[in-house]
Amino acid sequence: MKIKTAAEEDFFIEEIEKIARSAGEIVVAHYARGAAHEFKSERQVVTGADGKSEQLLKERLLKIHPCGFYGEEEGGDIAEQGDQWVVDPLDGTENVSGYPPLLAVSIGLLRDGKPVLGVIYDPVHSTLYSAQEGGRTRVNAELVETGNQTDPSKAVVGLDFSSDMGTRARTLEQLSRVLELARAVKVLGVPSLSLGAVATGRLDLFFRPSTKLTDMVAGVCIVRAAGGRVADYDGRDWTIHSEGVVAGASGMINAYLPCFR
Repeated sequence: MKIKTAAEEDFFIEEIEKIARSAGEIVVAHYARGAAHEFKSERQVVTGADGKSEQLLKERLLKIHPCGFYGEEEGGDIAEQGDQWVVDPLDGTENVSGYPPLLAVSIGLLRDGKPVLGVIYDPVHSTLYSAQEGGRTRVNAELVETGNQTDPSKAVVGLDFSSDMGTRARTLEQLSRVLELARAVKVLGVPSLSLGAVATGRLDLFFRPSTKLTDMVAGVCIVRAAGGRVADYDGRDWTIHSEGVVAGASGMINAYLPCFR
């Protein structure tokens, strides 16, 4: 699959997939030996794998397509014009020395503030999600699409709590309403993989109060290319300025929106 850059030059999504796999090797090596972590804020941890993975991503992505770069560890400013890589070098850092065994490398490309490419790699289970705007979502090269469940009472819903304590009381209220409706609720602790699960129909819905862009950009592209929708808590299409995220099939989102208001 070719991707046109803003300069009308081509590169291939397979090149990005290879980069994601290389970063995943760093992540899984640290996971295998139970890497120690440090706190980078009151409730957020970081490991040596985060920095090494991000350095590899930055060097290789900018070599393929020189443009803006925003990383989970390096930070910076999100560009609303032009192209910009947005990456999480290790989504699910809490799981590196804990549980469950779920980790991911997330690579997204924004174009004028809109997600146009997404690659997410789960190195523990060797699962690779990829998509680009106008194309379809693939998992390990196989085409996938969102689930066709239409009954909200039979839905499996994913949730991710924010490290921002100010959001948790409201999230618990929302969860209480969701539990009255859903068949089951899952908390993976890896937002990018939760979005990947929506794209493959393993989750019927996913919601999260905080939409940290490094966790979201790739997954939003992947869900949309799989035929799903990503909205905010008011039901509007998700943008880089949205405060909440709800992902799933349009009908399922509509059924659950009252839970989030």
